[in-house]
Amino acid sequence: MKKTLGLDLKNGQGLVEYVLLLALLVIGLVLVLSLSGISLSELYCSVASGIGGGKACNEKKIYCQDQFDGDISGWQTVSGSATTGNGQMCFSNYAQSLNRCSTQMAQSDYVINLNGVTLTQGHGYGVYFRSTLTSSGLNGYIFQYDPGAGNALLIRRWINGAEIMTPIARVPINSTIYNVPHDFKIVVKGSTFTVFMDEVQVMTAQDSTYPTGGVGLRSWDSTSACFSDFSIGQTQ
Repeated sequence: MKKTLGLDLKNGQGLVEYVLLLALLVIGLVLVLSLSGISLSELYCSVASGIGGGKACNEKKIYCQDQFDGDISGWQTVSGSATTGNGQMCFSNYAQSLNRCSTQMAQSDYVINLNGVTLTQGHGYGVYFRSTLTSSGLNGYIFQYDPGAGNALLIRRWINGAEIMTPIARVPINSTIYNVPHDFKIVVKGSTFTVFMDEVQVMTAQDSTYPTGGVGLRSWDSTSACFSDFSIGQTQ
């Protein structure tokens, strides 16, 4: 009777043992890859790229998106008001809104993309991230352009609806901001936050106060600002 790997393949019990052995080998391989920091999806993409089929693996997943076509139901108003239409969401004076999709997603790491952000007047605008709205007010982080803080880009904390004035990070801006559209990308990964302005990295900050939360937009004082092409996507 022919033997393979010490098992009798003509015997039903031997076949079951053979399958269990293969399953244990696969589980062991998965554990080794996990301990090495390699996911099965990454392994698949590496193999697919090697044979010319990895294009889809390079495409980052979009968790939330809004083209601002006039429907504002995807945003929760915290204060003030905003209008949408023609591919833009515009704020005036004091206003705060949270993106509903972002408050429901499971991901704590993400990339926020805002294209064509234009400030026409006033004291600035902000982008909330890892933020939640509680009965005591809003908690989380905010990235903002703030002319009143010396024409600078800032990252601050919000605690119980109050903005903590001492920033986590501050970078002065010398370029023209008013009436000039700018693109922003905010990478939120672990305890590190990295901001790109017009595809150039302009600041980074680290803080671990808030591990999760959604995304929102803000304006204050006599501000008039519009945001375009909003999306939240997968990090590297």
